[in-house]
Amino acid sequence: MEINLNTKGDNRQVLLCNTNRGAKYFLESIKHRNNGEYKKIPNFLIKKNGEVINLHNKDVTSFFLPGFKIEKGVVVVSLENDGWLMRRSSDGKYVNWLGDIYDSKVTEKKWRGKLFWDQYTDKQIKETSKTLNKICKKYNIPRVTTGHNVFMEDVVYFKGIVSRSNYNEYWTDINPTFNFELI
Repeated sequence: MEINLNTKGDNRQVLLCNTNRGAKYFLESIKHRNNGEYKKIPNFLIKKNGEVINLHNKDVTSFFLPGFKIEKGVVVVSLENDGWLMRRSSDGKYVNWLGDIYDSKVTEKKWRGKLFWDQYTDKQIKETSKTLNKICKKYNIPRVTTGHNVFMEDVVYFKGIVSRSNYNEYWTDINPTFNFELI
């Protein structure tokens, strides 16, 4: 995969976030939302099977971090992941925030008021690491991470790899099943 973005200004971060649904449905939703004028589109999508999709080469960072005065300099990489899950009392099945039944392995860990989480796959983590290497090298972004997914004061000034949950104590991506040591 070739990494080529039309970026302006000083690139300083790679922002990791989730799709919060399966890749197929995520791609359909961004295609049709707001009559095709939806702007919150990541630069890259990494599916659970490890496939990397370059969604666009424009800089749309400000839409991913509402309330923060960041308009450029961040490359957004979204990982296919349902995020937090709920267990239905009626049948004990796990569902995502849309009510879709989740049928893969669930991790139980209390974090940010949620208890059940979708997991990232080994293939996905491996491809995420490769993609981060390419992005960081091409755009001279330091290949360092925050090493965690919790709120970080002044993360806007951090140069390297961050997650949306570093920006706000309410966002839940990247979720606690992500192993930062593997990237």
